[in-house]
Amino acid sequence: MAPTAFLPRVAFAQGVAERPPNLLNTWSPSRGVVQFNFTHRFDMSDAPLRKITNTPSFQVTTGVLGSLGVGFTYGSNSELVAAYPNEWEWFARWSPLSQGGGAPLDASLQGGWNLAAESFDAELSAARSMGRLRVVVAGRAFHHAFYQDTTRYAVAGGAVVRLSPWLSVAGDYATLVDRGDGERPVWGAGLQLTVPYTPHSMSIHASNVGTGSLEGISRGSHTRWGFEYTVPITLRRYAPRRAPQGGVVADARQAGAPAVMPQTNGPDPDTVVVTIRQFRYERDTIRVKVGDVVLWRNGDPIEHTVTADSGEFESPLIKTGQTWSHRFTVAGRFAYHCMPHPFMKAVVLVQEVKP
Repeated sequence: MAPTAFLPRVAFAQGVAERPPNLLNTWSPSRGVVQFNFTHRFDMSDAPLRKITNTPSFQVTTGVLGSLGVGFTYGSNSELVAAYPNEWEWFARWSPLSQGGGAPLDASLQGGWNLAAESFDAELSAARSMGRLRVVVAGRAFHHAFYQDTTRYAVAGGAVVRLSPWLSVAGDYATLVDRGDGERPVWGAGLQLTVPYTPHSMSIHASNVGTGSLEGISRGSHTRWGFEYTVPITLRRYAPRRAPQGGVVADARQAGAPAVMPQTNGPDPDTVVVTIRQFRYERDTIRVKVGDVVLWRNGDPIEHTVTADSGEFESPLIKTGQTWSHRFTVAGRFAYHCMPHPFMKAVVLVQEVKP
């Protein structure tokens, strides 16, 4: 895949390179991953005071079952409801379709409760990646919009253009379907940055909304400048690792034994696949025969390596969706790790083929 093409979308960590500033909801994280998105925007009052006011907002989401995620959005200094500055939105999001899973587009359905507006809100969103371009559209409904006894609807759309593997430009627009006098449409535009070799990303942008709730990103106000930072927390990374089952195979080289080459009269060589996902080699201890091939497949949205602790083998950076393989021709215990992320560790136990 070309380095400037959009990476295959995986249900792990969503970076801002995949979406414009005010469109978030075409995706749910995997179970065991907590996605934290922090947005901080600033505006300045008119002369002579010129006071700077900050509007922090963050969203926390986690996967619970399959493509279903739950979470909340919190916004401080919210303008959604008069005299109610602390806005909470609790939601569930279902993402049944994914281009990374073979579907023609990404699609999600979100429903939740906005505590400030006392309103049940919902959004149906879809997105499609086409080379460097990713387009996102959404339709929204609010049963008690802005703490008023009326049902209202909004539509939104936006796009991201990837300029390089680490840099994108993005923009979006949204409006209430029945927008009244004095109500402004929503807009946002910014530079979207991916932090190399990490799941983190950052957006530097301008917009005319403060909080990130569905209602908050459907009615515009005054221009604000700010940033967003994304932090996926992989809980599995901190889970205790299973000990290998059975005995430990000693490293033949360390024991001074001669190298054991594949036996021509033994069973045919096998290929064992290890998937890299959520910053972990999913099969952290595997057993193979001398002559077998181990193939590593990168299912994370960032690059990893397969590097032997002893220096016996080392892969280049394996990009998302790509593979790298190594044939083991001696018996022994081979511990390995990822160079950019040394906390990722696993072991291959290679056993001699008996005639």
